[in-house]
Amino acid sequence: MDLLFALILAMALTVVLIPPLMRRAGVMHVLDVPAERKVHERPIPRVGGIAMAIGAAVPLLLWLDLDRLSAAYAVAALIVLLFGVWDDRATLGPGTKFVGQLIAVLIVVIVGGVSIHSITLAGRIELPPFVAMPLTILFLLGVTNAINLADGLDGLAGGTTFLCCAAIVLLSLGTELSFVSTVAVIVMGSLLGFLRYNSYPARVFMGDSGSQFLGFTVGVLAVVLTQDASTPLSAALPLLLLGLPILDTLTVMALRIREGRSPFSADKRHLHHRLLALGFDHFEAVALIYLLQGALFLLVWRMRYVSDVLIVAAFVAFAATLMTTLFVAKHAGWRWRGVGKFRLGVEMAARLQWLKEPQRMPRWTARVAGVCVLAYLAIAAIAEGTLGRDIGGLALALAVVLAIASLQRSEESRFDALTQGALYVCMVMAVYLDHVDVLQPPLLTIAKAVLFPVLIAAVVLRLRLTRERRFEITPLDLLVIFVALALPNLPGLRGAPSNLGLSVAKLVVLFYAVEMLSNHSRRTRRFLWLGALVFLGLLAVRGLVPGLG
Repeated sequence: MDLLFALILAMALTVVLIPPLMRRAGVMHVLDVPAERKVHERPIPRVGGIAMAIGAAVPLLLWLDLDRLSAAYAVAALIVLLFGVWDDRATLGPGTKFVGQLIAVLIVVIVGGVSIHSITLAGRIELPPFVAMPLTILFLLGVTNAINLADGLDGLAGGTTFLCCAAIVLLSLGTELSFVSTVAVIVMGSLLGFLRYNSYPARVFMGDSGSQFLGFTVGVLAVVLTQDASTPLSAALPLLLLGLPILDTLTVMALRIREGRSPFSADKRHLHHRLLALGFDHFEAVALIYLLQGALFLLVWRMRYVSDVLIVAAFVAFAATLMTTLFVAKHAGWRWRGVGKFRLGVEMAARLQWLKEPQRMPRWTARVAGVCVLAYLAIAAIAEGTLGRDIGGLALALAVVLAIASLQRSEESRFDALTQGALYVCMVMAVYLDHVDVLQPPLLTIAKAVLFPVLIAAVVLRLRLTRERRFEITPLDLLVIFVALALPNLPGLRGAPSNLGLSVAKLVVLFYAVEMLSNHSRRTRRFLWLGALVFLGLLAVRGLVPGLG
């Protein structure tokens, strides 16, 4: 539960920080101006990395145990972030960027003790220090730059890093590596907050500050996780875990060197550029890379205990297959034609005009979804069990936020991002209470069995039978759906509750419903706020008043 609150806090802080930072981007000189190699057509603020770092720093200070490793990581990550911000402002040369990265890497290696000191064959084989230190430095520098170079499309670097962190969290289940699980979960929270603004078409970029911070962090976590003596994980797992950015970076640099150019020169040779050249649009390219990263994610899970030789062989096979496919497709003149527009929704909407006039579909789907959501909150509020003071305190804080927001009279409230985050947290708390209350009365169980199919139907009808831009499926949606479906159902998953998959699925549906209701009308939004306020009030009383939990 502590890590869940840490994720929520990181996500909420990032969501709240991005809008004011975006407004100050011009003054801070961190605007990404369109250029030949870039796919956006207007200046975009590069403040996502700053927001993510601050959003992660606060929960890290609250939840992370202070030791040599965490202190070294904090100082090193700050150095990477500062050099990244400097680069976003002044466009540093490769040498200056490398100096900042090297300083950070040396801090975690020398002070923090991060080291690739062993490999896995038939068993663990220790590496001599003169091999371990250069190998660790080279790996951390490589991963930091690989994530940085892969940040070329909206949602790309953030989404792939999110999947890497999710894999790291799963691999750390059942271990005593609290540093790894805590940092990975908190970074996932920050990424969720950032991706809300970065999914295509992006309103904000992470910049070099964000991509280098993420690359450095994932690299450190991967090394600490796989090199700990208490875990039987294969030492070469990071090669698969970060396979796509590593492969992309090595391929691009090799092509540049073969042409007699600097490996750090700019061009359009990256994987996402090659997919765009083959006819994939922005959404399809990002979705395809997510699919490839998801396949590597599942491969990592299946091969987590095998020999490093097999892992290297699997990476080579994956790389050869992908590169050969791209090479053949390019030289054969193949172009992606798409699967065509899904017209069922348009056709159904044309035949069901009575639902659309006057705005019957949005109105009725919102009403049905609103009733279902509020009914579920009511069921969760009366769940059995004792609530701790932490839940009561969080509920009280969220209730204050919603109460203040409900008093705002203007259509555009300064609290919109904060209240939206508060509503999402309400859904997380409701699913958690439902999750732990396994001995519910049969009537409530039947009510939930009816509520969610109806809620799903309302959300799907709204998505398919209206043409509202804000309800189009985004790469972030695909990312959430993958996590919801794949993670809880991995074979051999230990340390996870048996009903985790169902709970994650409920949470995904509720998030979509909240998004739909929040964008329907101010009246509907206030109706949702009021129901959430009552729910939070009940939880606050149960958690903070002795004898009522």
